[in-house]
Amino acid sequence: MSVALRWTEVLVGLAVAQGTLELLAVRRAVADDGTWRWSTLAPELGWLRAALAYRPFVGLLTLRLAAALALVAGFHGVIAPVLWVSSLLVNVRFRGTTNGGSDMMIMVVLTAVMVAHAGAAHDVVVRGALLYIAAQAFMSYFVAGVAKLARRSWRDGSALGSFVATPHFAVPDLLRRALGSTERLLVASWAVIVFECSVPLSLTSPVASAAYVAVALGFHVGNAWAFGLNRFVLAWAATWPALLYASTLMA
Repeated sequence: MSVALRWTEVLVGLAVAQGTLELLAVRRAVADDGTWRWSTLAPELGWLRAALAYRPFVGLLTLRLAAALALVAGFHGVIAPVLWVSSLLVNVRFRGTTNGGSDMMIMVVLTAVMVAHAGAAHDVVVRGALLYIAAQAFMSYFVAGVAKLARRSWRDGSALGSFVATPHFAVPDLLRRALGSTERLLVASWAVIVFECSVPLSLTSPVASAAYVAVALGFHVGNAWAFGLNRFVLAWAATWPALLYASTLMA
């Protein structure tokens, strides 16, 4: 259990650090004359207008990066609450999330880590926190798979074909050529559906869970390469130690 929690801390810390470094790299876009200037995004939030303006926001990102690296290094104390609050404020700054599902999953994992640290003296609290993460990971795959299964456009491969053809994603030419036929799109679509819907098998044994995680790694790395969803890799990787731990209880 302690090993699972430690790996969760390391991976979620790396996920937060990655997202923060990306935001720092494009920080001029959140300046007062930038695309995401705060004066346009949230004029109604009172004192937060000053707290999340350009310079304070860059300071918040710097603090968040330092806290993320501290969590990776093994520091506890107020680190998890600082990460949780700073991540929440980043989401508020963008009136939601900057990277959709990955930011939300990071908040899920940080919440559980914070609870686990607060109740570290009680095994039941730590176990509950890990199982909460595992349940969220399980549902993220299973619900997505069932939703795809219910849609004809996914069952016949046309949905994936539309994603591949969308210029916004800048899908590599190699992948475009590899999925250049209806038959290949059909096979790829069903591979995704089967992968996501088969997540219950990951709880049958630690071996099955490890195998599922290995496939999940390939799935997320592939999505990062194909569609630019790079933040999803570490965000979901932070849930896998809990999923592996849950499999030891279910076996």
